[in-house]
Amino acid sequence: MQEPPRNQEERSLLRRLRQSVLGTPADTRPITEPAPAKEVELRKAISLISRSRVSAILRQLRSAHGYTYAQVQERTGLPQQLLYDVEYRERRLTLPELTALSACYEVSASDVLGIELEQ
Repeated sequence: MQEPPRNQEERSLLRRLRQSVLGTPADTRPITEPAPAKEVELRKAISLISRSRVSAILRQLRSAHGYTYAQVQERTGLPQQLLYDVEYRERRLTLPELTALSACYEVSASDVLGIELEQ
């Protein structure tokens, strides 16, 4: 099990994600900390949603550019099996892999993730 968030910013992000996943509007009722078992389930659900979203975006970007896996491999140096696994099989990306794919598709990592990485 992962350690709980340590700083206020991380706790705030988790609260917003919970609101989004659970469909609880921020202004209708306070968010309470879930029980440890529910926390694990929630983190798994958030992780699955995040990976699915990133996978779909990467598939769309590759398709929009008209690239084959071989062409993406040529441009990024990433193995074709890794590319397929990221797009279709819940494989997580490392930051260097995400950076290479973002550069290949001429977008930022923030665009792929749907969040602002820089403050």
